[in-house]
Amino acid sequence: MTFWADTSVIHLLTERRGVVPRAAEVITIRPVRSPAAGVPSECCRRTEFAVPQSIDEHTGARIARIRKQRGLTQQGLAIRAHLSKSLLSKVECGQKPASPALVAACARALGVSTSDLLGQPYADELRRDRMDALIQPIREGLENWDIALGWETAPRPAALIWTDVQRALEQRRQARYTDMVRDLPVLIDESVRAVHTSSGEEQRLAYECLAETFRCVFTVAWKLGFLDLATVALDRLAWTAPRADEPGLAAMHAFLRAQTTLSSGRYDVGLRVVDRALGDLDGQESRRPAGIEAMRGMLHLRAATIAGRMKDRDHADARLAEARTLAQATGELPDFGVTWGPVNVGVHAVAIASEADDFGRAIELAQHVRIPRGWTRSRAGHHWMDLGRAHAWAGHPDRALDCLHHARRIAPQQTRYHPTVRETVLALKRRERARNGSLAQYADWVGV
Repeated sequence: MTFWADTSVIHLLTERRGVVPRAAEVITIRPVRSPAAGVPSECCRRTEFAVPQSIDEHTGARIARIRKQRGLTQQGLAIRAHLSKSLLSKVECGQKPASPALVAACARALGVSTSDLLGQPYADELRRDRMDALIQPIREGLENWDIALGWETAPRPAALIWTDVQRALEQRRQARYTDMVRDLPVLIDESVRAVHTSSGEEQRLAYECLAETFRCVFTVAWKLGFLDLATVALDRLAWTAPRADEPGLAAMHAFLRAQTTLSSGRYDVGLRVVDRALGDLDGQESRRPAGIEAMRGMLHLRAATIAGRMKDRDHADARLAEARTLAQATGELPDFGVTWGPVNVGVHAVAIASEADDFGRAIELAQHVRIPRGWTRSRAGHHWMDLGRAHAWAGHPDRALDCLHHARRIAPQQTRYHPTVRETVLALKRRERARNGSLAQYADWVGV
C-alpha cells in the first residue's frame, strides 16, 4: 500500500490515532508537489520505511516485504535469484515452503542476509530466556586473541582448561547453550593467557583449547542467528587452528567455513573448500587418528548437503554413499566434538531430502533411521525438526506436530530458536481447520 502525504500527516495517523500498517506493507512518503510551481516542496522529501515485522510473518511474507522495499516485482526478483516466478509467488503467499536454497538465493538477490529473511535473531525469546545478556560478554571476549597483556594472575595449566573445554563441547553437542555460553568468555580469556605465558606442548594445547572455544562460539552464534559474531569466531579459528598443530582442527575450520556458504548461496566455494580440506587430510599425522576419520566423514556429509542445495541429487547421493561406506568402517566416533557415524549419515539423508522439498522421500528415508539411546541431542533434535517439516508439507499435520514435540523434548533450546521450527509451526497454523490446543501451546512457546 502506498500513501501520498506530508510526513506530519503520517505522524498524526500513526502516533495519535494508533493506525499501524500491517507488517508486509511499506509506506512510501513521496514529495508533496505545489500545484502552482509543480515542484516538490523543500520541507518534504521522499522517505521509505518498513513497519517492524510481525511475529506471525512467515519467511515468504518477509521476502515479499523486502522485495517491495527494493522496488522489485516478483518477476524481477525471480530473474535475479534464478527462480521461477510461479514458485516465488507460491512461497510469498505461503502455499510452498521457503527452502534453505531459495532463502539463500533471495537473500543474495535482495542484498540482505538470510537472517533478515528468516527473522533472526529472535529478540523477544532471547530476552525472555536472558540469552541476549550472555552474548555481549562473548563479543567482548573475542576482542583479544593475539595480544599479550599484563595479567596479574597466571592461568591454570592447559590440561585443566582442556577439561572445561571438553565440557563446553559436550554442552554444544547436547544443545545446552545457556550453560555453554556462560563459560565461553572466561575460557577465551584463560586460553589466551595460557597461549602467551607458556611454551612447547603446553602452549600447543592452549592453542587447541582456544580453537575449540572459538568453535563453540561459532555454533551458538550461528544457531541464534548472530551471523556477524559467527563470522568473527570463524576468523579467530582460522588463525588459531594451525598453531594448535592438529589437522583435525584445520578440517573443522573448513567444515564450518563451508557451512557459511550455505547461507550465502556460494555453493561453488563451499564444495571447493570441502574438497581442499579432504585433500589436505590425506597422509596427515594426527594425535587423534580416529578423529581424522570422523572429520573426513563429516566433510563428505557437508558436501552432500551443499550438493542437495544445488539440486544436484546425483552428486548428493554420491557423497552420502562415500560417507556411508566410511561410517560402516569406523562406527560411531564422537571425536572433535562431532557426531559421526552411520546414524548421522541416515539423518543427513533425511535432511537433504526435506530441504529439497522431496517430502515423500524424506519420510521414507526416516523409516530406516534408528536413533540410539543417549545419542547427541543436537543432531537428534535436528532430525525431528526436518522430519516435522516434511510431514507438515506432505499434509500430515498430526505427525508433524508429534515430530516437533520430539524435537522440543530432546533439545529445547535448539528447537525454540530454529527457523525450521517456526516456519513449520506457521504452516500448520495456516492450515488448521479447527483450533488445535496442542499446536496453540507449541506456537506460544516458540513465539509465533
